[in-house]
Amino acid sequence: MTGSRFRLADAMRVAGFVATLWLTVTATAQTAFPPTQDGARALLAQFLPGSTADKSAAMKRLQPTTADYRAVYKEPLAGKLEEANRRHWQSGAKLGGRPDQTELLVVFTTTDDLINGKPVLGEFPGGYRRVTDHMNRGLPIVRFKYVKPGSASGMAFDGLVHVNGRWVFMPKPWSVVEP
Repeated sequence: MTGSRFRLADAMRVAGFVATLWLTVTATAQTAFPPTQDGARALLAQFLPGSTADKSAAMKRLQPTTADYRAVYKEPLAGKLEEANRRHWQSGAKLGGRPDQTELLVVFTTTDDLINGKPVLGEFPGGYRRVTDHMNRGLPIVRFKYVKPGSASGMAFDGLVHVNGRWVFMPKPWSVVEP
């Protein structure tokens, strides 16, 4: 009987250690890229040519959950966007530009600024004007480009949002809104 208790106690200690380790890794991953312009820039730099980051793993961490879609957009847009983006995630699409696009341009703002029609709205694709009524307030949101050094044009992306303690990627929300 003593041997059984010992093994159970050991198993409980190991389970506790694993749970603590998982929480530490999760918390570190979430705080490694805070909801700031610098945090977004550091996250996106993982996709630059020459980065040693595991781009596939980094991309997987950007996949939103149903709760993330609903925290950023009101229904029915949240559900429609989730369904539309499902194809994007299933295709294994990646972020980044061409090998010569080694610099990153970032436009960082909040959903409040977009909803309120502040000038930064003009820095986002025009379709965002059609979705501001569907957005929830108080979330950092980013538009970004991978560019050649000294260039302002390149591979442009939108819809990087910090929600529920992490960055997620929800591109082209206007694509599911009736014109």
